[in-house]
Amino acid sequence: MAICHEMNEGDVFFCELCGLELRVEKTCSCGIGEDACSVPLQCCGKDMKKK
Repeated sequence: MAICHEMNEGDVFFCELCGLELRVEKTCSCGIGEDACSVPLQCCGKDMKKK
């Protein structure tokens, strides 16, 4: 599962169904806890995986 506050610069995430790949160029400024992003990065209705 890919949640933005856990992503690091240079990480690559991909969709197992369509092959879309996304590379993190800049990390988010979300905090941890109540202010953190909690929705996983998805494509084709499935969570994207870290490459």
